Amino acid sequence: MFCLKDGNKTSLEMERIIGARTSTILHATKEMIEADLVRRTASGFALTNIGMIEALLLDDLVSSIAILNKHKEFWLAHDLRSIPIALQKEVGMLAQSEIISSDSAALLKSHEHFVEKLGQAKEIRGVSPIIIPGHSEVISAAIKYGAEVELILTDKILQIAATEYRDLGSELLKQDNFKLYHLNEDIKVAFTVTDTMLSLGLYRLDGGYDLGRDLICIGAQANSWGRKLFDHYRNKSKLIKMI
Repeated sequence: MFCLKDGNKTSLEMERIIGARTSTILHATKEMIEADLVRRTASGFALTNIGMIEALLLDDLVSSIAILNKHKEFWLAHDLRSIPIALQKEVGMLAQSEIISSDSAALLKSHEHFVEKLGQAKEIRGVSPIIIPGHSEVISAAIKYGAEVELILTDKILQIAATEYRDLGSELLKQDNFKLYHLNEDIKVAFTVTDTMLSLGLYRLDGGYDLGRDLICIGAQANSWGRKLFDHYRNKSKLIKMI
């Protein structure tokens, strides 16, 4: 089905791609024809409409299983409740990813990697229920250099910003390329999606935020997944005009 998903194929072409014998392929296609998943054409075999839909669903499923197995410990050790079910189903979109972990020799490795990438971004969209050292300075510099920035802060973080970063926040809110939102909800995810990457941080099952590990994802699909997650929370947030 994956082989035919990209277009019509003869049995010989499928033999070369799949690596199975022609007799095996013909036996499988016979059963799939009977199940209305595959049809014969002048140029070989093709998926029916139902076959194409099932192939696409299977492709998503295989991609999701692959990413879950690739970073199994990460997914098992964290609270996923703040990721909408619809996006949990699409976790296969994060296939191009790696875990950036801190260690005894580099306690802030994940944080330093995040700040470095953030400083290079032209577009920044983030949701933060935590305070990250150096984050406000990098965001401020990005805005001044013309990056389009949208941030969503939870109650607790907005209160901290209103007291410790009031002057900076007021100055940034005057910029046309900066928008700040307030989310009245206790969430267990911190993430930033830029024009080049998605940085996803989660809370551990014991309730504490995992400062030592971030899932860093690249590629168009990961960017799309991250934007969907941001839009989910922006739709639940209120735009802040002054701080």
